[in-house]
Amino acid sequence: MQAEKPSRVSEMRQALEQEILEGTIRPGERLDERALAERFGVSRTPVREVLSQLGSTGLVFIKPGAGASVVRMSAKQLIGMMEVLVELEALAAGLAARRMGIDERNRLKSVHEESHAAALAGDIQVYDRLNRDLHELIYAGSRNEHLEQQAKLIRSRMRIYRQYPFQHTARPLKSYNEHDFFVKAILEGDSEAARMHMHNHMTVGGNIFVDMVVGMPAIGENG
Repeated sequence: MQAEKPSRVSEMRQALEQEILEGTIRPGERLDERALAERFGVSRTPVREVLSQLGSTGLVFIKPGAGASVVRMSAKQLIGMMEVLVELEALAAGLAARRMGIDERNRLKSVHEESHAAALAGDIQVYDRLNRDLHELIYAGSRNEHLEQQAKLIRSRMRIYRQYPFQHTARPLKSYNEHDFFVKAILEGDSEAARMHMHNHMTVGGNIFVDMVVGMPAIGENG
C-alpha cells in the first residue's frame, strides 16, 4: 500500500487538475473530501494531500473550517493575467525568431497551415487546439524554460474563463490572418517584427477577452 500511495496521489491530482482546467468542475464549486475519497477509493488523507497540492498551484482555495473549493478569480485578476500574458507572448515570439531550429520552424509552418484549413471550415474546436499547439511551439522555441512555464500556467489558469474565444463572428479567420504576420517573421528570423506582430495579435485578443470578462455575470472572489 505504501508503494502505491505516491502513484495514487499523482493520479488523483492529474484527474482533478484536468477537470478543473477543462471546466468539468466549475469555479467556486466545493470539493468534498468524503465524496472524492469514495470516488477514488482511498481514505481522506491522500485526498487532503491532493487538495493541498492543488491549493499551492492556485487552482483550489482552502478555507479553514469550510473546506476546499475551486478558485474563482475576479475580473481584475483575470485582466491582470491577460496583461502579463500579452508581454510574455511577445517576448517568446521575439526569442523564437532568433533561436528556433530548422525542424521547429518547419513544424510551426505546418501547424499554421493546418490552422488555416480549420479556420476556413469554421471548425472552432480544431482551430482552438491548433492555436494552442502553435503558441506552445513558440514558447518552446524561445529556449527560455521559465518563460514557457509561466505562459503555459497563465493560459491554463485562464482557460475556463476563455473557452473557445474564437466563437466571435469570423474570429478564427481573423486570428489566422494575425498569426500569419508573426509566423512569417519567426520563419524569416526577424525578431523585432515577430515581437511586434505577436504583441498586436495578443492585444486584439486581450481586448476581446476583457470585453467578455466585463460582460460576464459577477465572478465573485473566494470568500
